[in-house]
Amino acid sequence: MGEKVQQTIFCEKCDKEIKIQKNYLGKKDAIEKTRAKHEKKEHALITGVKFKIYPKKEELSKLNDYFNDYAKAITFAARVIDELKSPFKFCGLSISWVEDLIEKYPDKEDVKKIVIKYGYSPKQLEYALEMISNKKKEKYSYIQDKCNFCDLETEIFYLKSDGGVKICKQCYLKKFSEQGLLEKIYAAKGRRVNPSFNLFNVTKNLSRTHNNYIIKEAIQLLDALKKQRRERIVRLAKDRRRLRQFEEMLDEEKRYELPMKDRQREKRFIHINQKEKASELRGYTHRAIIGKIKILTRNIQREQKSLNKKSPINFKGSRIRLPPSVKFNKEKSEVSVTISDKISKKFEFSGLGVANKHGKRFFEEKLKQIEESKPKYSYLIRKLKPKFIALTKKRLKELVNEKDDIYDYYLQYTLEVLPEFKGRDYKGVLGIDRGINTLACLVFLEKDKKIPTSVKFFSGKGLLEFKNSRRKQLYFLKGKHNKKKKQKKIRLIEPRIDQILHRVSEQIVSLAKEKNAAIFLEDLQQPKKSRFRQKRRVKYKLSQFNFKTLSDYIEYKAKREGILVDYVPPEFTSQNCSRCAMNGDIHADTQRPYKKPNSKKPFTSLFKCNKCQVELNSDYNAAFNIAQKGLKVLNSSQS
Repeated sequence: MGEKVQQTIFCEKCDKEIKIQKNYLGKKDAIEKTRAKHEKKEHALITGVKFKIYPKKEELSKLNDYFNDYAKAITFAARVIDELKSPFKFCGLSISWVEDLIEKYPDKEDVKKIVIKYGYSPKQLEYALEMISNKKKEKYSYIQDKCNFCDLETEIFYLKSDGGVKICKQCYLKKFSEQGLLEKIYAAKGRRVNPSFNLFNVTKNLSRTHNNYIIKEAIQLLDALKKQRRERIVRLAKDRRRLRQFEEMLDEEKRYELPMKDRQREKRFIHINQKEKASELRGYTHRAIIGKIKILTRNIQREQKSLNKKSPINFKGSRIRLPPSVKFNKEKSEVSVTISDKISKKFEFSGLGVANKHGKRFFEEKLKQIEESKPKYSYLIRKLKPKFIALTKKRLKELVNEKDDIYDYYLQYTLEVLPEFKGRDYKGVLGIDRGINTLACLVFLEKDKKIPTSVKFFSGKGLLEFKNSRRKQLYFLKGKHNKKKKQKKIRLIEPRIDQILHRVSEQIVSLAKEKNAAIFLEDLQQPKKSRFRQKRRVKYKLSQFNFKTLSDYIEYKAKREGILVDYVPPEFTSQNCSRCAMNGDIHADTQRPYKKPNSKKPFTSLFKCNKCQVELNSDYNAAFNIAQKGLKVLNSSQS
């Protein structure tokens, strides 16, 4: 009897078993390879380092021409690759789809008719049924036929749309690999190419290195367009399902009426299939259902019309990929970049020459990071200067001819960093509630204590002030001539808002690091809907706040420090009493907003429990509830 082959490895960082790939099983380095691959996919952090560079005035026109030639070459290569690959279609029959059909249609003849209708052969269906009966772990079944390129009897992976040309997996990979495509568009000594595919008919000014990069860039561009299209198709399918659900809700038999609540004027309904979750859902009025049907119908028609058209393949000349041989001269604040023989290699960069001590330290850390991680490549980025953003394309072309200093240039590195894992032995949790007036409320709850030992509030008034000022500026442009042009000239507020969110997230993560705490937030993509009617002013505030951005920044910065970030369900975090929950009595018999006896109006920032009569800040109450939920999750994972 041979020794048992290890099938899984345990990852301490994500606290779960990881399967070892089939092709690694039995090999000496199987565990190391699996761990390295898993850490790169799940735990590696991708960061960007960007430096502003200052080309000489006499080099600007050459540099801009090179950017334009690079963009033309990639666009041309992408269109050629699309033309070569588009006639070939993947012909594998999905096993999971066949299994679903068998469940729906017990009669095999019905399954056969559907499979043939979609262009698959009866033999493929036979192979698929054999695989299902033998419980083989295969994703697709293929046609067994002769490949037109290697003349071998094998599995056919791709068919030409007319069905005449058949190609196996190995031949397809050879034909459409980077090297195979390069041979079709890049003429060399002893190798001729089709004149309509010849890259040199577009430009001859690119270096040999960039001619090699163009195929990679073109493939990436096509993959990005395919991914975008797939996402749109998935989104369209979801919208169609939602539309069907709302249309069914117009039928009394297919809808469930929710019980009426205090201050509720109209009846609210949900789909009959959601009856079990009735307590968690707010429901829709009859008017709202009709409105949703109208909106979804319009959106589906527009999206379908857009998807019927082919996406235009066009690469914007905003970046050039650079080889790894980029060298920094710290003393002179110079960087040596090889672009082309006609363009100077040395550029000044905003680095250690800055007067600010914080800036110097920042650049020293980034340069050290680049030296240690050794990135495979970098990018030279070209961006329009802010004062030229509002100009039309025609005017921009004229300006490029008149003067070349309308762009800013940056050198960007993409680094892959593996953060240090500090274990899961946390002292407690940091519960965070995100709000409007209070941007974030933090509650630190230790493991052995019931009452929080630390509370902190971050005000969100600054964000609303920025957004309100922007709204007023746009309001004054109503009915003005060249409104869109003038809108572009208004100073962008997004960078300023990002700066505030970055500062707040940095403080939250540093506090978690100091307290040795895991971070817990609500799993909230958008603001929670109130149980009560909201004023127009409050609704406006909610619409202006981006709840997801802050959590993304916290998650990214915490991952960099090796701190755990997890999410808890948002249900009843604002309604439950945190003081009663501390003693095990979880209930929502509370008042929010709460009106004090001597006050004229209720306060949305106040919360009162009808059982224990405690009065609390509503944001603090929600953050405390999140911390208690988070502590349960943390204790269960460590037990």
